[in-house]
Amino acid sequence: MVPLLTTPWSLTPIFLTTFPPIMRQFLLRSVLHRVVPATALFAALSHPLAAQDSAVAATKAPSGKWSARIVSFNGISGNAEIAVEPKGDKESRGRLIVRSAPINRQISWDIVAGSCGDEGRTIAAAAAFRLMLTRNDGSGEAQATVPKLEAGKRYYVRVFQQGEPATDRSAFGCANLSES
Repeated sequence: MVPLLTTPWSLTPIFLTTFPPIMRQFLLRSVLHRVVPATALFAALSHPLAAQDSAVAATKAPSGKWSARIVSFNGISGNAEIAVEPKGDKESRGRLIVRSAPINRQISWDIVAGSCGDEGRTIAAAAAFRLMLTRNDGSGEAQATVPKLEAGKRYYVRVFQQGEPATDRSAFGCANLSES
């Protein structure tokens, strides 16, 4: 018969640090409730690939690429997608694509720090975000050079009527950017 560990505190803490937090909780609960035999748990924790996989995941660098999609505008027809990619060490280039919007419509946009509904501050001057005029098929594109988006922070894009104040409330739509 294989002896069971009676407390999770008898595990060597260094082994547990090689696993993501949710896995550590599972392992500790399993031992606490005597589901996993001690020898099986020790073998899993001391396996060299377990430590190697988590070390690689911890050192993976962010790509600096961000994206978002506004599925449907409020008040007018249309939708939008944005992609933000790094441009050197200190700048990013944002590209907004609008589809199915009213023909010859002037549309403004910006990228804002925070989340949709926060009424955050734009990350660059309004002049950085070029005005878009939709074509005869309701599509349009615009690009902007903005400061580099920082990993771990929150940003969102707003699309709004040219000449109107840039607020979350008056926008045709907003979407939170996610890092890819």
